[in-house]
Amino acid sequence: MFKISLKSALARKGRLLLTSLAVIAGCAFLSGVFVFSDTIRGTFDKLFANAYENTDAFVRSSNVIEADFGEESRDRLDDSLIATVAATPGVSEAVGDVQSFARVSTLDGDEIGQDGPPKFGGVFSGSTASPWDLVEGKAPAGRNEVVIDRTSSKTGDISVGDEVDVTTVAGTRRANVVGIATFAGSDTSGGATWALFDLPTAQEFVLGQPGKIDAIVVRSDGSISDEELKARLSQLFVDDDVEVLTGAEITEENQSDIEEGLSFFTIFLTIFAAISLFVGSFIIYNVFSISAAQRQKENALLRAIGASRRQVTWTLFVEALLVGALGGLLGFAGGVGLAALINKLLEAAGVGPTDTSLVVNPSVLVITMIVGIVVTLVCAIVPALRAGRVPPLAAMRDVAVDRSSVSRARLVIGIVFLVIAAAGVALGVTGDAIWLGPGVVALFVALVVLGPLLAAPVARALTAPLSKVRGVTGEIAGRNASNSPKRTALTAAALGIGLALLVAVSTLGSSLKESIRTTIGDQFRGDFAVSSEGGGDGFGGLPHAITDELNELPEVEAAVGFGGGQLQVVEDGEPTDRGVLTVEPEYARAIFDLEFVAGGWQGLSPDTIFVSEDKATRDGFALGGPVDVVLLDGTEKTLTVGGIYDSDVFGNLIADRRLFEGQITNLFDLQILVKVTAGVSGGDAQAALQVVTDEYPTSELRTKSEFIDEQSSEVDTFLNFIYALLGMSIFIAILGIVITLLLAVYERRRELGLVRAVGMTRPQVRGSVRWEAVITAIIGCIMGTALGVALGWIVVRALRDEGLNTFSISSSSIVVFVVMSVLTAVVAAWIPARRAAKADILAAIATT
Repeated sequence: MFKISLKSALARKGRLLLTSLAVIAGCAFLSGVFVFSDTIRGTFDKLFANAYENTDAFVRSSNVIEADFGEESRDRLDDSLIATVAATPGVSEAVGDVQSFARVSTLDGDEIGQDGPPKFGGVFSGSTASPWDLVEGKAPAGRNEVVIDRTSSKTGDISVGDEVDVTTVAGTRRANVVGIATFAGSDTSGGATWALFDLPTAQEFVLGQPGKIDAIVVRSDGSISDEELKARLSQLFVDDDVEVLTGAEITEENQSDIEEGLSFFTIFLTIFAAISLFVGSFIIYNVFSISAAQRQKENALLRAIGASRRQVTWTLFVEALLVGALGGLLGFAGGVGLAALINKLLEAAGVGPTDTSLVVNPSVLVITMIVGIVVTLVCAIVPALRAGRVPPLAAMRDVAVDRSSVSRARLVIGIVFLVIAAAGVALGVTGDAIWLGPGVVALFVALVVLGPLLAAPVARALTAPLSKVRGVTGEIAGRNASNSPKRTALTAAALGIGLALLVAVSTLGSSLKESIRTTIGDQFRGDFAVSSEGGGDGFGGLPHAITDELNELPEVEAAVGFGGGQLQVVEDGEPTDRGVLTVEPEYARAIFDLEFVAGGWQGLSPDTIFVSEDKATRDGFALGGPVDVVLLDGTEKTLTVGGIYDSDVFGNLIADRRLFEGQITNLFDLQILVKVTAGVSGGDAQAALQVVTDEYPTSELRTKSEFIDEQSSEVDTFLNFIYALLGMSIFIAILGIVITLLLAVYERRRELGLVRAVGMTRPQVRGSVRWEAVITAIIGCIMGTALGVALGWIVVRALRDEGLNTFSISSSSIVVFVVMSVLTAVVAAWIPARRAAKADILAAIATT
């Protein structure tokens, strides 16, 4: 029987490959994610290993605060420690290092670097311990000379001798490019841009803190080991907040940080790969069901000559094993190609590390093969069991008969899962969100179970108007779809699930944008806003000098900058790292109508702090009560709760910017909101504001309406990324339409021959197949749109306490998705339709 199974599968190479396509697509996405992540991880590991190759010790402050989203603030050192370290026995070289925000712009105002990777300012020392090497020009000397990385020089078409504008926490300065450098042999460090100065300039301009440094990079004279050097240097700072790491330790720390960041990215992409495999499982199941039905006569003959039910069942399992193995293997190869393509695209776009080498671990092949085989075998269970139950005599017919689509049991099961879904969703949106998980899963199951019950009546309903428009072509297409409701429903369900996710994401995005518009529109009483191009990329932003200069204008009543700081809040006796929004209260009260539960803007000062209502309730803070905090330099302070506000837009804590005065930390404004003086026209005010912002290339002036549009449109970037990832699911669903129609054409070859024999033309045959694809796509669109809107509503309701207070449906997006799905289905039917039209009449109707 095993030999028969192999020969049967290999004898139908076309069907074997068709069945494998859905597995190949899903596995390619999965393996591509792993290969791409391993490649990026390996590239960064190599980059940091090379960067710290000549570093034997690394000295830095031990005071560090990590904010809510992982961003880290570390205290700085006095540069007087450089001489102390350099004088230590065993040290041949000690150089100060600086690393902070700096963005380079051309004189035309074009900013260098893609949105996303950070924009750094640092030190070019010429030390052998430094990862930087000059490839053109000379080292910088003086406040107006800068060295840039080679990627920035290529991207901005900047050569040695050109002038650029550099924006830092201290403002904007014009500098002459005197050199171009590479980082550890690469054009830059992981896609970042760099502006490198001599140490005094970097301290004064990049940090805005003369006399301070971020770290000391140490080179040994070779007389002692790195561990001994670390121990010797640590003895110098026993009573200070200073820590010493070996070169291996700082290398491993940077590699671990990258690995931790990539782990989330990998998990995120793997979820979408799993979605693709989930959608593909419908196709795999459908194909095996059709295959089992079409081989009823063959299986009956096997039963008639003595094969047992178990042997017939295992025959289909063997084929499933071959399909899974082939799909996993080819999917792995496709994933390697996909990862290589993505790497090349990122390099061409200047995002990510350069000179990457593809890393393909054997474990990826093993995982991909296991996933491909397991998914295929699971999908083959029901068709295989059904094949084994075929009686020797009753199954001896030429066509597949689908009797399992409409039954009372299916209706009961579907209703049960609908009830479970409704209960789960109700409990999730009104109580514990954990109930949403089983509720959503039950909703998907109900869609699959009830799909065949809906497919037949919908197909019949579409047949009537279609037959009037397309005549006999439409009539045949509608009847073919309604006569195999289970097959039609499963094919439509694959498309429906992909479309449902697109519609759900679209609904979520539309609701989020409307919530942003509503919140900002209600709370922002100003007239203009100044933003940082690229939003600061999560690092850096707008210098405080812009806010100060705007407030000096007679046309401005108030300009308030919103920034971010880090501190530790003592909670349950333990200091916990927290991020805090920083503002100037005297200007904020004139611009922002923040809803206070207790207190008000008058209560914010360097000795007080605002707490959100959620945090106050959760941690027991009350108006006038104490809040113990620890600042970055270790200073302990007891602040007073000056106000409790009801808003999720501004985080959990708001502090006066003056709280951080004297602290060794760089505070930037992420946004600056401006209110115009009464009686000043909008045009005059904008002209005055533009004079100030033009001096800062990283700033962009917008009106209130433009600012609201900008904030809401930022959601589109994320949505487009999600749409691209879900595109693989839609591709697999469309692939399912192709496979199903090809197998249906093969199954109906006799019927096609008969209709051709009685006068149906080839264009009519092609049209019937294409319209059947359209009917299937319409059913999938109905299912997907309804499910997607329901999922969107569930998510919006679940996140209402997080500031998502408006439910909005993007009708235009849904129309685009539906139209594209139907048009793609028509394209997908092109090959099956041509094959159907080319069927040989005599061969099709032959009985022997």
